[in-house]
Parts: sequence; C-alpha cells; structure tokens
Amino acid sequence: IDYRPFIIADADTGHGGVAHVLNLIRRFVEVGVPGYHIEDQKPGVKKCGHQGGKVLVGQDEQNKRLNAARFQLDVMKVPGIIVARTDAEAATLIEGRGDESDQPFILGATNGKVPTYKVATLAILKAFYQKGIETINGHLLYRISDDAYDYAFAWMAQVGLDICIADNIAEFNEGVINIDVAINNVSNKFIELWQIDAGLKTFGKAVADVMKFNLDEGSEYEFTVAQWLTYASSVSFQEAREKARHMGVNIIWDCELSKTPEGYYQVEGGIDYAIAKSLAAAPFADLIWMETKTANLADAKVFAKAIHAKYPDQMLAYNLSPSFSWDTTGMSEAEMQVFPEELGKLGYVFNFITYGGHQVDGLAGEEFATALMEDGMLALARLQRKFRLLNSPYKTPQSHVGGPRIDAALMATTGRTATTKAMGKGSTQFQHLVQTEVPISLLNNWLGLWTGHNQISLMLQVSLRPHHSGSDLLELNVLDEDNNKIADVIFDTIKDRRGRNILSIRDINNYEKTFRKKRLMTLLQLFLIHRYEAVATHYLSPTDDNQKQAEGMKSLTIYEQVNTEIGDIIVATVNTDHIKDLLNPINEALMKLISKT
Repeated sequence: IDYRPFIIADADTGHGGVAHVLNLIRRFVEVGVPGYHIEDQKPGVKKCGHQGGKVLVGQDEQNKRLNAARFQLDVMKVPGIIVARTDAEAATLIEGRGDESDQPFILGATNGKVPTYKVATLAILKAFYQKGIETINGHLLYRISDDAYDYAFAWMAQVGLDICIADNIAEFNEGVINIDVAINNVSNKFIELWQIDAGLKTFGKAVADVMKFNLDEGSEYEFTVAQWLTYASSVSFQEAREKARHMGVNIIWDCELSKTPEGYYQVEGGIDYAIAKSLAAAPFADLIWMETKTANLADAKVFAKAIHAKYPDQMLAYNLSPSFSWDTTGMSEAEMQVFPEELGKLGYVFNFITYGGHQVDGLAGEEFATALMEDGMLALARLQRKFRLLNSPYKTPQSHVGGPRIDAALMATTGRTATTKAMGKGSTQFQHLVQTEVPISLLNNWLGLWTGHNQISLMLQVSLRPHHSGSDLLELNVLDEDNNKIADVIFDTIKDRRGRNILSIRDINNYEKTFRKKRLMTLLQLFLIHRYEAVATHYLSPTDDNQKQAEGMKSLTIYEQVNTEIGDIIVATVNTDHIKDLLNPINEALMKLISKT
C-alpha cells in the first residue's frame, strides 16, 4: 500500500480533440501528476457539474478522449490513473446523436404540428425586438423565413405565450423588472408549454405509451411494456424503430423538431443515462465518476449495482461537493457522518471534495475578521495557540514560506560571505519557537516516572489535540506504542468574571483496568491544572468515579474544597499553593505522590 499523497487533476473535457488530450496528458506527466479526470461535456460550453445548461458529447467522442489519455501514458511508458466522469445525470443537451449509447435517451416531439424549438426560441426574441426593445436582437444572427416566424407566432397565440410576452414587456417598460428577468420569465414559460404540446419524450417511451393504449384496446405484443422499455434503452434508433414496426407500432417522433438554436439535441438526463454512458466508458478508464445534483446514498447504490453487474471490479468515484446543501439532502447528522464509509462499501474508492478549500478559506476569513473586531489582537493570539496545539507548520511562518531555502541559496552563491540571512537573529521566527505553555513533554516525563515506579514495561506517550475537528473542546490522550488509547480527558478551559482559569472536564476515562488505583488519572489532571494555571476544576455531568477522584485529590491537598452543585456538576477548588510546592522541586515531590508516600 502506497500511502504517499498524489494528485488527480482536473483535465476538464481534454480541451479539444485527440491532439489536445495528448498534449494535456503529456504536460501533466512532465510535472509529476499521475491522475486525471476527463468529463463528457462539450469543450467551449463546459459548465460546472452543478450548473445548468450542460452539453454532452457523443459517447464515442468521450471514449476517444479516454483512449488518447491512455495512449499518451503508454507512449511515455508511465502508469497513470484515468477517471471517466459523466454529467449525464443532470445534463439536458447533447452535441449530436451519432452514438448508439446516447440514442435511447434523446428526446423527440410526438406532435409534428408544433413549431421547431429553435424557431420558437428565436421568435420570442423577435417579439421583444418588434416591441422596441432593440437590445434583444439575437434572432438576427439566424436566417429564418417569415413563414417560419409566422407559424411560431400563431402557435404562441394559441397556447397563450403571447400574453406572457406582453405582460413581461409591460413590466419591463414600467421599471418593475429588468430585461433579464423578463426574458427568463418568458423562456421558462415557453419551455413548459412547448414540451407539453410537443409531447417531448424518448422514442422508447413514445412507443410504450402507444402500446399501453393499444393493450387497453385488446392488442397483443411480443413484449410487455416493461420488456420493451428495457430493450429500447439498450439499442440504437434503427433497431428500436425496426422492432416497433415489426410489432405494428408506427408513431410520430422527431428529435430534429426539438433541436436548440445551437443545434443541440435535448436528452433525458438521469441515473439510467449516467449508467449507460459509464458502462460504455468503463473499458477505457480506471475509475468511473457519475457527477450528481445532490448527495444521495440510494442513487449511489443503484449506480454501483448497475456498473458492478457488468464490471464487478470497477472502481468508482464520488464527489462530496460543497455545491450540495448537505442539510437539504434529507440525511440525519448520523447519516452524514458515515456517508463516506457507506460509499466505500459500495466500491467508491476515490471520494473527494471539490473546491472545499474555497469555503474553508472563506469561513476562516469571516470568523477571524469578526474575532478581530470583538477581541482585537487577542484573536490572533488564540489563532497562534491553535497552531501550536496542532503542531502545524503554519506556526512558523517564515519557514513555511521558504525562508531557510532562500538562505541556503544565498549562502551557496556567496560562498557563505553574505550577512543578509533572512532567518538570522533579527527574524521574528524565533518568537514562535518560544514555549509559552507547559509542554506535553513534561507529562511524558511524569509518565516515565510513573511506569518505572509501577514496573510497567509499556512506553506511554501523550497527545493533546482538539476533541474533534473545529471543536473548542480539547482531548488529552495517553497512548501505548501501538497508539491504543490507555486513558483520556476531554476538557475545556473557561474564565470566571475575574479572568481566572477554570478547568472544565466533560469526560475522563481510564481504559486499562490494571492501571486503576495507581494515580494515573491524578497525574493527568495535575498536568492540566499546571498547564492552564487553573484555580478550580468543574466536572460536568459527574459520575461516582468523578466524585471519588475529586475526593481523593482533596485528600492529597491538590483540591481545597469539593462541592456537588444541583447534582449536575462537581466544583473542586484548586490548592494553588500546594501545586507550586508539589512541582518544585518536581521529581522529589512528584515521586512521593506517585509512590503514595
């Protein structure tokens, strides 16, 4: 298993034909990028996977892109990971109808009397233009006959779209809405009316509707409706038409009527289409990625099951996108928490968050700016404390941006004669190396004394980190050599009205039974009191063990008083003078505590 991080880069659509894909992959390889995802959208009009207006290319074009990528890798004699992405789940358009994999999902009109989608779209623009809104003039780009426009205008009057146009033009002229809103209002209404009147559907569904009607009238077919739909979803136009004719079903169905002004065909997007395109791409890729409009485990299961039925070992990818509003996915918080794990069980081995850093940076900036307004430079001090707690490289900014590397180059090129080292005595870098908190290495030393006295052979180690990502709660862990948890304290620090520190313990556990009654937990709490200079300890929602522990620490004069308030909290007042005596000189006093003498 290779745990080293690697890059799977966004190769977009390949940015053109085969030559463009070859060049792109070559350049990726040259800079050390081993993975590439290539999607089946059309170059030039490509959209984000979570935006509308996506135009697919024929599946043969996508396969050629994937094949070209593998060919380039083979030429360069390097391995690589090719991810085939399809946007078919939410796409509405396709560049052409030449590939048989796409044909079952192309939409056509079953009413041949409607104006073409293209002419009707342009007629809307012309209607605005003729009413004096001359900035709306896109129809002038096309050579459409007056007869074709007249036919479209007559249809608009028939379905009431002319009233919608007149109303929106009036609201625009009155300043109620702007021109973009007016056009969008009319376009949305047009799409709704045209699709209904045109009877827009796939060829397979058009035949199925006729079959259902005829079956009710007593006709018989070699297929049931369900069997026909299964058959039609996997064959070409020609085969589907021939089979329909053979069954005696002759219908009006015209996908040319539904072409857009750009010449794109309309398609029925969805999981079935994504499955069909992914099955066709699978032999040419290492991973398959279905871009989705939202996060949905049920849909992910349907997709995985269909792919693995034909390619059992096919690896899958899933976009855990920030574009999704996760609180509107219908998942509970518990379901969100295990969502990546459940995907993994289905064979989704590459699960990623696109542009997550954008939102992380935005949130961090918003929160820090607010903190600066409220707390001044205390906000920056708190930020730096978190960096130290996480042992993040960001805690030493000069090193992180390359100061030592530049100094090394300076020394090399000047034969070590330069006196202008950036990281020298004048650098603020050294301020960040000062240990301002009691280090956890102190507790490691204490544990060494503790294990020695108790003749325990384990090498214990300490970690102190946030309880979970983004949490203000902290977690102090004692771990063995294999990183198994021996004990933990989950806590926070709060201040009283006088600004004094209070240690707020939310949970405390000793998981190793043989270590109990040996004052291990006393050591951990003593360290936290010492590190945070606490004047009191609060045990929230205390257990009987917490009560005994607090009373025991009182008997050791670590606590002066222990009180239980309303049964929900133990308040223990720290004997700060005794803590100072206990830790100075440290080893002698501490060994007496450990050895119970």
